[in-house]
Amino acid sequence: MTARFNTLAEWLAWQESHHPSAIDLGLERVRIVAERLGVLSPKARVITVAGTNGKGSCVATLEALLSAAGKRFGAYTSPHFIRYNERVRLQGQPVSDAQLCDTFARIDEARGDISLTYFEFGTLAAMDIFNREPLDYWLLEVGLGGRLDAVNIVAPSVAVITSVAIDHEAWLGSTREVIGAEKAGICRADAPLICADSAPPESVRNQVEQLGCPALWWGKDFGVKDNTLWTSAGLKLSAAEVRLPLPSVAAAIQVCELEGCLPQAQLVKAIEAVQLTGRMQLLPVGDVSLLLDVAHNPAAAELLAAELKRRSFKPMPAIVAVMADKDLNGVLAPLIPWVSHWHCVLLADNPRAAQPEAVAAVLQQLQVSGDAITVGRTVTNAIDGLQQQDFAAQQALVFGSFFTVAEALSCCES
Repeated sequence: MTARFNTLAEWLAWQESHHPSAIDLGLERVRIVAERLGVLSPKARVITVAGTNGKGSCVATLEALLSAAGKRFGAYTSPHFIRYNERVRLQGQPVSDAQLCDTFARIDEARGDISLTYFEFGTLAAMDIFNREPLDYWLLEVGLGGRLDAVNIVAPSVAVITSVAIDHEAWLGSTREVIGAEKAGICRADAPLICADSAPPESVRNQVEQLGCPALWWGKDFGVKDNTLWTSAGLKLSAAEVRLPLPSVAAAIQVCELEGCLPQAQLVKAIEAVQLTGRMQLLPVGDVSLLLDVAHNPAAAELLAAELKRRSFKPMPAIVAVMADKDLNGVLAPLIPWVSHWHCVLLADNPRAAQPEAVAAVLQQLQVSGDAITVGRTVTNAIDGLQQQDFAAQQALVFGSFFTVAEALSCCES
């Protein structure tokens, strides 16, 4: 069969409009295609990671630990910042355009007349690529929820829930209990659950009890105390130099300990070296060091504020743009003590983004002085503006959405 397209850009443009809706939760369609591709029973161990926040940090830590342990692995995460290839990685490196085009052609042939979403194409592509490699582990990050997410067509060997908070209410529900039930949908009776939420909803505990699956809970079986990470087997590790959110890092360590592949000799070096694009990422740009973080919901903003405190940052200018369907008050309020001046920016060609004036209005309702707010620039303009001011050796925070951070990264690349 001749491939429908020859380039990755063509495949992706077609996928964006191929299915009637961008999000279509449910497993029936994607499972049929997965069965035809032969990816439903991988030979590798599968670690599935769900959670409102912290999924990417957990997967990045797992990649570092498995690499240090000499394991072969593939990782699937979303969304991407600059290149689609970021979503599918082998040994930490993005796969090539050619690999993606080849697997998209196989999926296109296997699906017949079954329509797939952009995300379902990507999920099947990752699984197909991983299935053709001699891997020890598949690391699969849930895109939305868990129970009905395309990732959930493959049963995990270990399930991880990093956190449960309010986000994507239109799809997952408006309470932590309802959202928790969706995330706990990744659990299986014979697969351990690692839960890094400090106060998991009863719906998560109920699912574990109903399935009878073994579970390790934050604060009971593993956690952080006095800036020290500890695990169920008695491991203790200083968290002083950890760059990512501690619950996600601790969960990844606990997974590897459970799997018997914790790289004891290289553990400290591996953990301290873990970095993740857009998560507490420091990026030097001229005289200013940008601190990029994708915090885009209240729980993520609170976590970002806690990390700024833990790592002894001082108040700094912030470049912010948030999606209009988010809780603006909840996203902005936790960061007020850490921001000296707010640059409310406009995201180019993004109809979902809140107008800068709306963000500024919420800040003023939160008692931020108008003198501490600048409205209407783009991300690039704001970064250029900081360069022209006397901010030598200082830092500036960029946060509010994946799109905000992506624009900052694109600006820095160019």
